[in-house]
Amino acid sequence: MSRHPWYRHAVPLAMALSLYVPAVAAGQGVPEPHVPISTTLGDIAELRAAYVDAFNAKDAKAVAAMYTADAISIGVDGSQTVGARAIGKMFADSAANWPHAVISSVSLKVYGATAVDVGTWTVHPKAGGEMVSRYLAVLRHDVKGWKLQYVANVPVPK
Repeated sequence: MSRHPWYRHAVPLAMALSLYVPAVAAGQGVPEPHVPISTTLGDIAELRAAYVDAFNAKDAKAVAAMYTADAISIGVDGSQTVGARAIGKMFADSAANWPHAVISSVSLKVYGATAVDVGTWTVHPKAGGEMVSRYLAVLRHDVKGWKLQYVANVPVPK
C-alpha cells in the first residue's frame, strides 16, 4: 500500500500547527483554558456605566460621543434634540449644571444589531432631594460598537 504524496506533508503540518496555535494564545496573554469573549449584554452594561460616569464627571464631550450621528434625544420636559452635533451642543451648554445621576436598567432586549433598554434615571440636585424619570433607549451596534440612537425620558410623578 503506497501513501499519497499529500499525506507526507499533511501530518507534519498538522503537528506544527498543534504546537503553534497554543503558543500564539500564550503570547497574547490568554490564560488557559480561558477564552476572552465580549458579550452584548456586558458591552451595553459597560456603555451604560460609562455614560453615567461621564455624566457625573460633567464630561459633555464623552457623553455626546455615545450617540449616533442621527440620534434623537427627548428630555423630561418634552424637548427634542436631533443629531449628534445638536445633542453635543445641548450637553456642552448644560454640563456645568448637571446633578449627580444614578442609572438603573430594568429591561434590556437585543434584536440583532438593535437593543432596547428601559430603566430609571435618578438625579440628585445640589439643592437636595431627587428627581426620578423613566428612560427608554434604543441602541444600535456598528463596527465601532454600541451607540445610543433614540433616548426618551419621562418624569415619574411624585
